[in-house]
Amino acid sequence: MEPIVYELCEDASIECYRVGAEQQEVLLVDNFLKGALALKEHAIQKNDFARADSFYPGVRMEVPQEYTFALVKNLGFFMQQIFQLEVRQIKSAVSKFSIITTSPNDLDLLQRIPHFDSPSRKGLAFVHYLQSIPSMGTALYRHRPTDFEYVDEQRYSSYMAKIQETFPTENKYPEGYINGSTDEFEEVASFDALFNRLIMYRGTSLHSGKIGEDYNFDPSPATGRLTLTSFFEFK
Repeated sequence: MEPIVYELCEDASIECYRVGAEQQEVLLVDNFLKGALALKEHAIQKNDFARADSFYPGVRMEVPQEYTFALVKNLGFFMQQIFQLEVRQIKSAVSKFSIITTSPNDLDLLQRIPHFDSPSRKGLAFVHYLQSIPSMGTALYRHRPTDFEYVDEQRYSSYMAKIQETFPTENKYPEGYINGSTDEFEEVASFDALFNRLIMYRGTSLHSGKIGEDYNFDPSPATGRLTLTSFFEFK
């Protein structure tokens, strides 16, 4: 297996967006990492995925630690310039290979609606796509009843209370994965799953994976919705 090169591609394209009424920051990188194909091959060869022990609706596997270091090396400048978060203040950083495998009928409520990773404004989330799949990707949302596009410590209680009020019992839950605007949530930005594309956003931003109606929940890292997902917390 060829060695993984953790350097930025020479033809990498880096763009910054501010999306929605609340101007949430999103960094979009196309042609991100030279070693993206080798990373995918590593996932295929090792294929030691296990059901996630967290909120994620699928399976996950460890990624070489050098990958997380590469995020800092290649994107640290943008963490500071766009999100005002200092690399020297990183408190924790976790990266995992991830594949969505949970069928729509088996989802918990918070997996059926846009979510936030943490109510801390000092957290960053990353999704690095290792497979191009039409009608898939990641979208950011506005919660219509509160107008929230992010949920921080100050908003957490009122947001969760509103969610409980709207969806009090299972028979009130929305069907399956959200994919586009609904009565409760407005999609404010959408990014397609393209091989070697990375997006970075605050963990407080309301977001969800885009899961097309024809997705077959393939668990194979060779053909399924393979991503590298990362979350950084800062002091």
